[in-house]
Amino acid sequence: MSNVFNNGQPTYIGYESVEREDIPVSAPVDRKYLIVDFRFPSSPADDEQLQASVHKVCMALLKNRDLIRTLSDSGYDMVSVAFDRRSQFDCM
Repeated sequence: MSNVFNNGQPTYIGYESVEREDIPVSAPVDRKYLIVDFRFPSSPADDEQLQASVHKVCMALLKNRDLIRTLSDSGYDMVSVAFDRRSQFDCM
C-alpha cells in the first residue's frame, strides 16, 4: 500500500483489524473488517481530492484478487480506508 501514492500525497500508515465481538456471528451486519490507514501531509484541498484518494486506494485493493481472496477466506466482511481518525470510507 505504500506505493499507491507519490511523494507529497497521502502516506500509508498501516492497517488495523477490527472484530466486533458484541455482534453475533449470525447477524447480517459486518462483524470483522480491516481499516487501511493513510495520512495527508496537510488537509486535502477539497472534497474532490479526498474522494479521488479514496477511489485510488479502493481500486488498488480491489484489483488485488489474491488479497481479496485472502481477506475473504480470513473472515473479513469489509475493508475501509481512513485518512484521519474521524472518518472511514468503505471500499467493499
